[in-house]
Order: sequence, then C-alpha cells, then structure tokens
Amino acid sequence: MGRVVRLIAPLMLIVTPMLAQSAPPQGAALDSASFVVMKGQDTVAVERFQRFDVTWKGNLVLRREREVSEQWSVVTAPDGSVPLVEVTVSEKPEDARMKARKVTRTRLIIRDDSVSVDQMTSTGLVTRVFATEAGAKPYLNLSFGLLEMAIRESPRDSTTSIPFLNLGGGQTVRGSLVRHANGTASLTLGQVVIELALSKGDEIESAAIASQNLKVVRGP
Repeated sequence: MGRVVRLIAPLMLIVTPMLAQSAPPQGAALDSASFVVMKGQDTVAVERFQRFDVTWKGNLVLRREREVSEQWSVVTAPDGSVPLVEVTVSEKPEDARMKARKVTRTRLIIRDDSVSVDQMTSTGLVTRVFATEAGAKPYLNLSFGLLEMAIRESPRDSTTSIPFLNLGGGQTVRGSLVRHANGTASLTLGQVVIELALSKGDEIESAAIASQNLKVVRGP
C-alpha cells in the first residue's frame, strides 16, 4: 500500500450528516460477552461486545495514563464479508464531572479490494481510498471481539488464511489460523502468535500472546 497512514488519529470530532448515518436498526442482541486483557497482574484493556443479526458492536477501553475508549461497529454481509466499519475514539476527562472527549470518528466502506475512509478532523472531512484484499476483516489492536468476529465469519478449515485490515494503520496483513483437534487454535499475524481456546461455536474462551506476556479471559 505504500506509505502507512494512521486511520485513527487524535483529532477533534465534528459530526456531519454523512458520518452520522447509522447501521441498520437492531433488535435484541443474539449474544454478548466481555474480554479482560491482562499483562502479568495488571489489566491493560477491557472490552464488551454484542452480536446482532448482521452487526457486531463493541467498546474497547484501554487502561493508559489517560484512559481511551474505542467504540466500534461492524456490519457483516451474508457471504461473511464486512462492507462497513465505524470507529469512535474518546478520551476519559481528567475531571470526573466532565464528559469524555470524542477524539475522532472514522467510517470505512470496504468494496472488494479497496476501502474508502471518511475521517473527520478539526478542519473538516477527509476522505482517502486504500488498497486492501477482498474479504478483509477489520483488526484493532487488543480487540478480541473483532478477532472473534473474524474467526466466526471464516471457513472452518484446519488452516485458513485471513486478510486483516489494520484500523490503526491502514495496511492489510495476512493472518494464518491453524485449528487443532483439541479445540485450540493458533493465529499468526506478522511476528505475533496468538494462542486461542475456542468453543464449538468458535467463541474465544481464552487467549494468550506469550511474546507480549498477555493473557485474555472471557467474561459474561
């Protein structure tokens, strides 16, 4: 893709009618769960997500010096592809009496091997078009809700190659998912190997990234 352009940048949000359009109306969630990401004894991220008929929605909270919330929404098509992704990034205020500051909002429309990105900045709307791969699944660092969506919407072959569109950088990276007979799986993304324990329905029950000393547990 050439130069890497960060899609989720620390920019002030100005909502316009184009970005304010919402996903299709939702009924009751088909299921919901949470993930807690631990580094040693420290919690570094907490994510809660819900799955609807054609939409997945989640909120990933990153425990940093200034807590950051990444709210995401993904629309899936009948063939398992992802035509629409929306991400809103907010920062927790220093004063608890104040509202969270919305940093940026980004909408991605994926068509075959290209993705159109609408991003609001303090100076207005910026639209970019990037190359990707057909069937690319959105990827957000430490989002195991999005990772579960990608796995559940992929073939159940013993070895599957999955293209991931990095929402934090714009590049598309091929991931290799290897399923084992005992219900575990290994996902290799670049130099990172994620060990997964999967249910029969491909839910992520737990995960670990040994190279980063990270463990992930699923909650209700």
